Amino acid sequence: MRNAIFALVSVVALLATACTSTVEGSAVRAAGGPVLDFDRLDPGRYPTAPRDPLGVAGDPMLGVVLEGQRLANHVIGPWEVDEALTEWFGLGAMVLPRAEALAMIGPMNVAAAAARHDFVTGFATTRTEKNKQILLNAVLRFGDDRAAQAAADDMGDAVSQPQGADGPSPKLEIPGHPEARASSHTGTDRNIGKFGAVRSFTAHGSYVLMQLAQATAGIDAAARLVTESLDLQAPEIDKFRATDPSELADISIDPTGLLARVLPLDGRDPTFTKGGTYERRGALHFQSDPVRSAKLFSNTGVDLVAMAGTTVYEAEDVAGAEGVVEEFAEEVSATAKPANPVPDMPGSRCLRTNEGSFYCLATADEYTIETSAPTLLAAQQMTAAQYIMLMS
Repeated sequence: MRNAIFALVSVVALLATACTSTVEGSAVRAAGGPVLDFDRLDPGRYPTAPRDPLGVAGDPMLGVVLEGQRLANHVIGPWEVDEALTEWFGLGAMVLPRAEALAMIGPMNVAAAAARHDFVTGFATTRTEKNKQILLNAVLRFGDDRAAQAAADDMGDAVSQPQGADGPSPKLEIPGHPEARASSHTGTDRNIGKFGAVRSFTAHGSYVLMQLAQATAGIDAAARLVTESLDLQAPEIDKFRATDPSELADISIDPTGLLARVLPLDGRDPTFTKGGTYERRGALHFQSDPVRSAKLFSNTGVDLVAMAGTTVYEAEDVAGAEGVVEEFAEEVSATAKPANPVPDMPGSRCLRTNEGSFYCLATADEYTIETSAPTLLAAQQMTAAQYIMLMS
């Protein structure tokens, strides 16, 4: 998740911290190679003992964050629509725990329209092909099918209303999806020139499938991105096992037990994506090159990723974890310089990024540890602490 680690964004936090998923579990340390001597490692001030089982949300407000994180595993990434759409754009990916959060990815009147119809939660993901096209794909959950249909209608009306001197945005039919409420507009950007853009809202059961597509090739090209997004997203969201709204407080924070063995998040996360565990597709939303990482995860058996103060990837075996380290290090090395590895951790890798932060990688049996910090010492200590926690 190099991009999610390195990107610095300035936004207003809407809720407190986040976590994830559906049934509680207890992790057991897997058997592997010889354990490093903990006494020789320097964890600094960072915790080294796994936390007690994290239990359930206990609060519906946290529950909607957890449900949004679960939703990420069934939201189509823009790169699945077009493999050229891999570059980070804006916030990248985020949980939408309240309708008001939609104002961070669209006009305020769209957020207001969603808020009128029993909004539950959502997840949005955005990527760009630099200077050519942008695609945002989001899945928004509402209280029931009727609320979702009303929301899609109102949101579609909201974006087609007059916007300043340009007047109303013309309504547009999305090829193959007459149920979509869409509108289009054209514009000019000083960096890319003229572009065409399409916003679309489609009710699908209790969900609204939302897209914003922009292309320098024009409105037809943007509409094709929306069509292909809907072709993929509608059947995928049908696989999601939604939590009944009355049971959101009962969602397990840590169903696999892995999150309790990851360094906790220090501070708030404005995207509400950290403090959680993700399956393979969900984890790809936070990768700097999701197409490259998808192949890597398939080759190394990565099916579970926990994100908090550090990020931990669970591969199928020790060789898989080592493969993740090598691939991530190679990817980051293209825009970073080597730094000293973690002391007394053979095989660890650290780099200094162009932004001036430090990035470290290491393995602990079948787990890959990924850390980032403003100083090399902090990144090294976090990596050491995370190793001890996983191997304890």
